[in-house]
Amino acid sequence: MVFATQGFSESAQMYLLTIFRMRDQENPVPIPSLVEEMGITPASINEMCRKLERDNLLQYVPYSGVRLTDKGENLARKILRKHRLWEVFLVGKLRFDFDQAHNIACQLEHYTPDDLADRLEGFLGQPQVNPRGEPIPWSQKTLEESREIPLMGLAPGDGAEITHLNGDKVETGYLLKNGLIPGEEVLIMAVDDSSLLILIREEHLVLSRELAEKVYVQSVSAN
Repeated sequence: MVFATQGFSESAQMYLLTIFRMRDQENPVPIPSLVEEMGITPASINEMCRKLERDNLLQYVPYSGVRLTDKGENLARKILRKHRLWEVFLVGKLRFDFDQAHNIACQLEHYTPDDLADRLEGFLGQPQVNPRGEPIPWSQKTLEESREIPLMGLAPGDGAEITHLNGDKVETGYLLKNGLIPGEEVLIMAVDDSSLLILIREEHLVLSRELAEKVYVQSVSAN
């Protein structure tokens, strides 16, 4: 059988996805933490990580652990997107409970072609979160076809309405905690090389360029 996600085995995909999730707590992810999380011997973990390193999907950081490369990060994000889209479908449309949906999604994520994931996303109305409120990464195709732009693409004086967030769990949690919720309007006050100052809910907030790139908006006329 040909695997759906760029020809990588199910085992390789699981490693990438596990490291992707664990990096929210530790980045680089220590090998002992990966051993404990996956329940696999250190020798097997090291063997697979070396293979993923040869494929330019992760890199070893001396005395620290492993970190995903940009290529590995993009692939893991794609797998996670498929997983969480299936969770939305299975819970919302087929009425599975979440634990059942999660287990089934763990299988489907590895065999879902990109075009099927795109159609599933459209059928579900481009959901932003799974049934547990965890963010669903958007596909590059969705971003390119939308009329939305990253917040960082606006200039001082521009007003915008937040449409969705495309960060990881930690990034999205931080943004939501600070009021950057889809539907809210923001006003760009100032922009420099590393950050921007916005006005939201009558409060000023400074965002790094990296975080501002995770916030997608539709431009509106400022008052």
